[in-house]
Amino acid sequence: MYRLVLLFALAALAAAQYQKSAQDAAILSDARYLTGDGQFGAAYSQEDGVEFKEESDGEGNRRGSYSYVDPSGQRRTITYTAGKNGFVASGDHLPQAPPAPPQVAPQPQYKPLPEYNPPEQSWDSPTPAPRWNNPTPAPQWNNPTPAPQWNPPPQQNWNNPAPQRFNPPPQQYNPPPQQYNPPQQQYNPPPQQWTTTPAPHRFYPPGKLSLNRSPDGFSYTFSKN
Repeated sequence: MYRLVLLFALAALAAAQYQKSAQDAAILSDARYLTGDGQFGAAYSQEDGVEFKEESDGEGNRRGSYSYVDPSGQRRTITYTAGKNGFVASGDHLPQAPPAPPQVAPQPQYKPLPEYNPPEQSWDSPTPAPRWNNPTPAPQWNNPTPAPQWNPPPQQNWNNPAPQRFNPPPQQYNPPPQQYNPPQQQYNPPPQQWTTTPAPHRFYPPGKLSLNRSPDGFSYTFSKN
C-alpha cells in the first residue's frame, strides 16, 4: 500500500514538472491481468499526469476511472461503469443534469372540448338499399346478320411436279502460301532493390518488466523506475 501511494505521489510530482508535448509522455507504470473466468484488468500512469485503471468481470460489466491535469494545473478525475445498463460517468467537474419537473396528476373532472366528441351514430335502423322495380329489359336480336361463308381456293395438283436440275460450277481454291516470322523479343528484368525496415525507436523502454503465464491467463507488470 505504501509503494502504491508513493508511486502516485511521484506521478503527480512528475506531472507538475512536465513541460513536453503529451505525445512524448513516457509511461511510468503499466499492469494488466487476465483470468480464466473472464476477469480482466488494466492500469497505467504517464509522466504527464494521465492515469487510468479498469476492471471487468466475467459478465462483461466494467468499472474504472481515469484522471488528467487540466491547463490550470488542477487534477480532474472521472469514474465510470459500463454494462447492460449503458455507460454512466461521474465527476466533480462534469455538468449535472437539471432535476426532472414534478409530475402533475390528471384532473378527475376534466371534460374534453365538444370538437373532440363526435356525435354518436345509431346503427339500429340502417338505410335500406335501393330497389329496382322496373329494370331495363335486355335488347333482343330478331334478325341477326348471317355469318360470312368462306370458300377455299382450288387446290393445285402436286402429283407430277416439273423436274429440276442443278449443276453447280466446279470450284477451285488455291490458298496462297503464308510465311510468319515473329520478331525477336528481348527481356531485361529491372534491377532488384532490397529495403529493410528500420529498427523501431525506443521499442524496449528502460525499466523493469515482468510477465507471468498460466494455463488460463496471464499477468504483466512494467515500471520505469
